[in-house]
Amino acid sequence: MTDTPAPRAHPPGWYADPMGSPRQRWWDGTRWTDDLHDPALEVYGVTAPAVIGPNTAVYNPLIWAITLLPLLVLYTASSVDVTAQLELVMAGSTAPPTSEEVTNSFVSFGVYAASVALALFDRRRLLKDGVTKPFHWAWAFLSAGIYVIGRSVIVRRRVGRGIAPAWVWAAIFVVSVIASVSQMTDAVNTLFPNGSIPT
Repeated sequence: MTDTPAPRAHPPGWYADPMGSPRQRWWDGTRWTDDLHDPALEVYGVTAPAVIGPNTAVYNPLIWAITLLPLLVLYTASSVDVTAQLELVMAGSTAPPTSEEVTNSFVSFGVYAASVALALFDRRRLLKDGVTKPFHWAWAFLSAGIYVIGRSVIVRRRVGRGIAPAWVWAAIFVVSVIASVSQMTDAVNTLFPNGSIPT
């Protein structure tokens, strides 16, 4: 290919290809480049991306549902008799699961599945509201907490606010850990009132 001289008055841009191609060739202001462009493939009417501003919605019922669903698991877990389970373990025997244990298992699985589904719809809603590249919903498969924290951090970076769900989820997590440790401590103190575990 040879450089065909063009008048100096032409600024850089797409022009009819001097080689006779139906496409356009890029003129960089001094010479023709190898870049070709087909103007017939241009797309018109593309919607401009939404502008993220101070009024952009960052909270919605979906993220709050994902954040608060662990309270349901905490409630059902508190009804499980840990003392009876610990007695069975110490005796080296087993028993069929109680209705509370079965309920807790089903509620835990339901909360997990609901969190994944809600994360999918929450991400779609964020995209619709103009948040670019929100945290991917599939992280909810590992843990709803990962999604809530990741989503909150990304939204805060993009919009400048939106961290509240992460703080609420962290508080619920801390309360859950405290409740679990307390429940286990009570069970151990009930079985071993003197504080000595038989060997």
